[in-house]
Amino acid sequence: MLLLALAVVLVVTSFVRIRRDPRRLSNGLTVIAALAALAIGSLSLLHRLDARVEAILVVAVLSAILLTAIGLVGAAAINGLVVIRREGLRLSTALPLALAVAVTLGVGLFVAVAAVLETHTLPLWLLAAVWTGVLFSICLGVQLAAFSVHALIYGHLEPPKGSAAVVALGCGLGSGGTVTPLLESRLNRALDVYNAEVASGHRPALVVSGGQGSDEETAEATAMKKYLVGKGVSEKLILAEARSRNTRENLTMTRDLLESSDLRSEPMIVVTSNFHVLRTAAFSRDLGLDAHVTGADTARFYAPTAFLREFVAILHRYRKPNIALLVGIASIVVILQHVN
Repeated sequence: MLLLALAVVLVVTSFVRIRRDPRRLSNGLTVIAALAALAIGSLSLLHRLDARVEAILVVAVLSAILLTAIGLVGAAAINGLVVIRREGLRLSTALPLALAVAVTLGVGLFVAVAAVLETHTLPLWLLAAVWTGVLFSICLGVQLAAFSVHALIYGHLEPPKGSAAVVALGCGLGSGGTVTPLLESRLNRALDVYNAEVASGHRPALVVSGGQGSDEETAEATAMKKYLVGKGVSEKLILAEARSRNTRENLTMTRDLLESSDLRSEPMIVVTSNFHVLRTAAFSRDLGLDAHVTGADTARFYAPTAFLREFVAILHRYRKPNIALLVGIASIVVILQHVN
């Protein structure tokens, strides 16, 4: 019952934190903690059931967990092969396949070490390395689950009405400066949001943001503005920010452009791809912007790769805490070995 009470507290805490500021990346960890407490607390009540019913439920839960894990690894491998075939072999496209291979090899190594320990003694340093790898991998898995859950929750939050600006973020252009399907999805979503604002009696500024990459023939904002004009939007209504090179600059330079045009910049609705929503929201929070980030649909075959790429970017953003976590786990493992 204590765990169930803790689960209720964590659920309420998660709800309050998300209501206050849904852009906090740590919200996902709170939600995962609540779900874990709820699951463990529910399992702790099984002893009150008939022994046969308890055994059936335990086997069912463990089987579901195992099959889900196998299914996710298999899906990652298949998705990786599909993305590589369609997009070519690059570091970003290889992420799902690399994850599937790493998980498979990691589990295989752990099982092999456990089997060897039945009849042999292994060096302490090897055992320490294996346990450190296992525990750190579990921590990374929890972070990935938290990121996924938080992205799912945040992605279902509707943009608030009454914003001063609707901003579409750019991404790479196609050959000849054409708008790619990914960018087209962002622009269509931005246009939907803008039209909804107008229909509700508001008149926000409409901004397209994106500079010119080294491999692009024109600035992304220029191509984006041309696309929206082709959709029937008056050219006079579109502001183009054509100097930014990354998401942080998208936000800061858009704010500067609006203010230099004597227009309000906040509250702001930022439109990007759904896989990029959380990191963009985190940037807006870092910059102190009153902004809500909403996502445009991504091609299904590419979505898992894109989300994994974003997760890797989040890990890089918080690399120091993760390095500290790795060192801490290794230290605890070594200490426990010497205690034993």
